[in-house]
Amino acid sequence: MPVEENSQPKAYGNFRLMTTSLSNNTIPVYKYVSEKTGLTVVIGEIEGPLVNGYICFGTEAHDDDGLPHTLEHLIFLGSEDYPYKGVLDLLANRCLASGTNAWTDTDHTCYTMTTAGEAGFLSLLPIYLDHVFFPTLTESAFITEVYHINGEGKDGGVVFTEMQGVENTAEEVVSCNMLKLVYPGKCGYKSRTGGVMENLRTSTNNDKVKAYHKQFYRPENCFIIIAGCTNPLNVLKVLGPIEEKILSKGDRGGYVRPWQSIVPPLLESTELEVEYPSDDQSNGMVHIGWRGPSVVKEYYKFNALSTLLKYLTDTPVSPLPKAFVDIQDPYCSRVSYSLTENSESLMMIQFSNVPLDKINLIKDKLFELLGDFVKNTDKQLDMKRLATVIHRSRLESMANLEDTPYDLIAFTVIGFMLYGNTKEDFHQRLNYISDLDKMEKEPAEFWLDLLKTYFIDGVSVTIKGIPSIQAQKKIAEEEEERVIKRVKEFGPEGLANLEKTVEKAVAQNNEPPPDEMLKFVPVPSIDSIHFHSIKCYTSKSPDADPRFSFNKVPLNMQLTDLHTNFAYIYVLMDSSKIKSDLRPYLNLLTSSFLQSPVQRGDTLVPYEEVVHQLEEDTVAAEIRIGVTSGKTFNCGPYPDTVCLMLQVEPKKYDKGIKWLKEILYNVVITTERLKIIAMKIINDVPEYKRSGSKMVYDLLKGILFGKENNHYGTNVLVQYNFLTQVLSRLDEKDGIEAVLKEIQNVRDVLTNPENMTAHLAVNLDILTKHFSDPAAIWEHFLPTGLSPIRVPMNSTPEWKIIKENLKESCVTGIGSVESSFLCMASPCITDYNHPDLAPLLVFLQYVSQFEGPMWKLIRGLGFAYSYYIIPRPSQGKLFFSLYRASNIIGAYKQAKLILEERLKPNTEWDQNLFESAKSSVIYETVQKEKCIGNVVTEALLSFFKSVSPDYNRKLVKKLSNVSIEDLVKIGPKYIAPMFDPDVTRVSVVCHPSKVEEISKNLNELGLRTTPYSTVEESFAVLW
Repeated sequence: MPVEENSQPKAYGNFRLMTTSLSNNTIPVYKYVSEKTGLTVVIGEIEGPLVNGYICFGTEAHDDDGLPHTLEHLIFLGSEDYPYKGVLDLLANRCLASGTNAWTDTDHTCYTMTTAGEAGFLSLLPIYLDHVFFPTLTESAFITEVYHINGEGKDGGVVFTEMQGVENTAEEVVSCNMLKLVYPGKCGYKSRTGGVMENLRTSTNNDKVKAYHKQFYRPENCFIIIAGCTNPLNVLKVLGPIEEKILSKGDRGGYVRPWQSIVPPLLESTELEVEYPSDDQSNGMVHIGWRGPSVVKEYYKFNALSTLLKYLTDTPVSPLPKAFVDIQDPYCSRVSYSLTENSESLMMIQFSNVPLDKINLIKDKLFELLGDFVKNTDKQLDMKRLATVIHRSRLESMANLEDTPYDLIAFTVIGFMLYGNTKEDFHQRLNYISDLDKMEKEPAEFWLDLLKTYFIDGVSVTIKGIPSIQAQKKIAEEEEERVIKRVKEFGPEGLANLEKTVEKAVAQNNEPPPDEMLKFVPVPSIDSIHFHSIKCYTSKSPDADPRFSFNKVPLNMQLTDLHTNFAYIYVLMDSSKIKSDLRPYLNLLTSSFLQSPVQRGDTLVPYEEVVHQLEEDTVAAEIRIGVTSGKTFNCGPYPDTVCLMLQVEPKKYDKGIKWLKEILYNVVITTERLKIIAMKIINDVPEYKRSGSKMVYDLLKGILFGKENNHYGTNVLVQYNFLTQVLSRLDEKDGIEAVLKEIQNVRDVLTNPENMTAHLAVNLDILTKHFSDPAAIWEHFLPTGLSPIRVPMNSTPEWKIIKENLKESCVTGIGSVESSFLCMASPCITDYNHPDLAPLLVFLQYVSQFEGPMWKLIRGLGFAYSYYIIPRPSQGKLFFSLYRASNIIGAYKQAKLILEERLKPNTEWDQNLFESAKSSVIYETVQKEKCIGNVVTEALLSFFKSVSPDYNRKLVKKLSNVSIEDLVKIGPKYIAPMFDPDVTRVSVVCHPSKVEEISKNLNELGLRTTPYSTVEESFAVLW
């Protein structure tokens, strides 16, 4: 809705306030446009410590050269006023940021910046704009950042490395073929704007990049979107000089807004089978796509189709998962949907992990099911559940305003930039809840007409993705042949010249900027950072809020009081007493908690009805192994803790507690449900194993941890073997009884009140308006026969369960990856309050920050797309990681040299790098509490870390006081052990053809690694 009155300036300089809106009745949004240049500024006022900026251009390409993506990378390598690589990110770091970033999508390119507080943001914005509008785009930058051939005849370049890591993945192969068929003829929506490797080698060049910049990077095509706590007048003031510079350049020529061409029609349905490289040929995937409505003229219909697809797919008992997944012999492990907001939109239904013998059955079964909604009156849409989906979408939208408000505003405005035209379009896009209100009143005929028009009668494209070991081998052979041919073609002299070209380009790019250029931006005071307000209490707090009577809760209790519109209700369960041989049941049991029938008195409520009712009463319902971010095959931090969380409206707080009790104590575990859930998990295994970034960490856990913990129990291969055996046992009477008894033993441990802690994050002011005595709701939480007990929560850190005798490091082959991945762990701090933590964080930031030593010599030379080095006190380890490395040995060598250089006596420390390191690590600390959702998570973790709720605020002050002398002392303690093979362990994942070579080279560098050709072979030894 529009904002009727506001105190914001109606005009300043060339800018005029064109429209205002109140996003979902919550966030004020203002749109300004320059009368002279057409530059648009949109500001969303969001409370919190951060200010986020998004500089966005509509970009269109009609080939696979990757010009939008290559230009995005080159923008950061210098500008007219700041003609040095790295200045932008180093200055960003001084502004209480952590560098800058960007993304390239099919229809736009966006440059991002986030600072702690407004002062740094206003200093950085004009510098950033000089880079995007007036980049240097030098040939030397193109060579190092985009593509080159090195002295060994191998491909290099940051962009090339990035695309090498994704081009032949299963999802990319299927997606690209879908776009080619859905958008035939001349249409930019099918272009691979990231660039394909062959084009990067042979077609893409710097002249094309310069021409592309001239065409699209102009003020009429630019939106500056700002989300955070900032004054619009201050923003408009700092834009004056950049406006003057743009105007001083003279006439820009005619402007054509991107994406105005008519999209060629899709005339006939098509099916295509494509292969992707994999060393597991058991499961594939099927994507079925349709053209959707125009997001220019039919945005409401686009949103309605999103709701319809959500109705079809979003829970285990939605029509499609119920028919394809939640059956004894499933067709796949997951059904999902996606909508792409193109001018002529794309809608897809995706079937993941499809057994190969069912690949050809998916499409016909889907259309039969969709047809039944229209033809058979007894199978028509469930309007009651559709109303629930709409209501929950409304709640999720409100939750997003707490969890991801910055991106929510940005993505909405970007959609308007590309495809909106009027004030009404602007208001509609910012007020999705208004569309949901309208949808609630639509009759069944409206929804059936959408289903018939777009899905049943619409032209479709079906892509069947088939895993192929042969495709994996072919890629390796082609790469080997290419290098051999080049070495022969160029000869020793030619290869030497290639190496000199790269070295010359690197030297030119690394020319240091003048010292005064890095110092002219002041470092903002940390006193200007405004954190969210929060209070934490426990059952033993002497100063607990009198509105919450902890003595009425029959469990150990923790309470976080903060400004939120929801109640986050947790039950934290200690699994450490579960027998080792029963731990693999945890995934099966936790999944069953939310997907099984419930006993209510004498009535057994079917699980379908349980899922429906839970959906009605909650905003979110989650269960995981580990406190945060736990997934099926991967525990979160503090893995002994099983975490059940319900997010509800405050008025449904009592229902939330009732649900927690029913889930834990009244759920009935049945053989039928166990079989279905076990098969779902098994079918997810091949997809997980294709991920190099996931498997490299799993391998390291195999080295560090034994079998007596949840890391082992949830491991992907352990789960596959264990659940396969469970399915076999469930086919026999004796086996059924044994399995049910074993899983009940696990459940009994988790639901024993001495192993349980309740945790509530809520706004007590709001909650007590609905419930005068909120603690009393818990009084009957425990079932009859269980007595209240308040045992302090067991928060065993992972460093206490690491093996004493570690297995050797490993290098393992995975056929689905072309890039390589490395993860290293060495001994480190085990206490979040340790006095060495702040200086260690600054030390690591010094070497790893944007445009710091590692950035220049690892990413800058194209050895790896990214890296990180970070201490995790809960694990007592310092982790170093290389992600998507094209030359993992080169990357590791550089990292080792950089770190060892810091350990030498009398090594000089650059004062500018030091100050930017402190500022950027302060920002990263503040960012942990950027939104209410993050504050909820940090408050929960504070109980496990044994730190105060204002821990991050205290850490910010400690970081600001770190000196260079502190860094000198820290290095020998924590950095030197990284290269001691007696205490450090490394895991590497790479293509099978590179295993022996990488293992040999790492051993020559002082590590002790064992090569394994497959994941199965390595796990057999490690675990």
